[in-house]
Amino acid sequence: MTQPTLEQFLDDVKNHELTIHQNNGVDRHLIFKNPNDCSQHFNITTFSNYLVITGDMGALVFSRLHDMFEFFRSDDLKINPDYWAEKIQSASYEGKIESYSEFDIDEVKRCAKEDLDDFIKGNWLSEEEEYNLREDLQRILRAEDEYEIVEAIRNFDCNDFDFTDFWEVDHRKYRYRYIWICYAIVWGIKKFDELNKE
Repeated sequence: MTQPTLEQFLDDVKNHELTIHQNNGVDRHLIFKNPNDCSQHFNITTFSNYLVITGDMGALVFSRLHDMFEFFRSDDLKINPDYWAEKIQSASYEGKIESYSEFDIDEVKRCAKEDLDDFIKGNWLSEEEEYNLREDLQRILRAEDEYEIVEAIRNFDCNDFDFTDFWEVDHRKYRYRYIWICYAIVWGIKKFDELNKE
């Protein structure tokens, strides 16, 4: 699934209304939902040093500043998923990574093919050697999941080519729901600010 754009997010929440259950300094409880339907509703709850977002797209806890609205506030609805991911609080490191990203097998296959093509271009290989390399690569390209492709790449060794530096690049992509949640946070804060100006 591709990542949501700001325009797609705004279309998802075009009928959402804000209900404020608590607004006491940094202690806030806000609900955003369409009054006619609960699809893609979300809650933002803040207290000193924390922002918790829950709803249809999942739940995340962030921690950075005393008032987390100051950390996330963006009048132009810009998001910073890389930096914000560092502020996610979780029980385990693996759980934290899995909460916002997933392994991108298509990107791994593309990079493996590109690495092999670069090796072939930079080395004098016979037709048979090149054929054998490309044939062995097919096993990698047929992999259907993360574990199968990691195993195939780790064990690849043909004509002095291996994927030694391959894992120096992160082959993960942000989950759709994580990007959606990032937009929900900045949009929700903006709606809250607009209501409080009145």
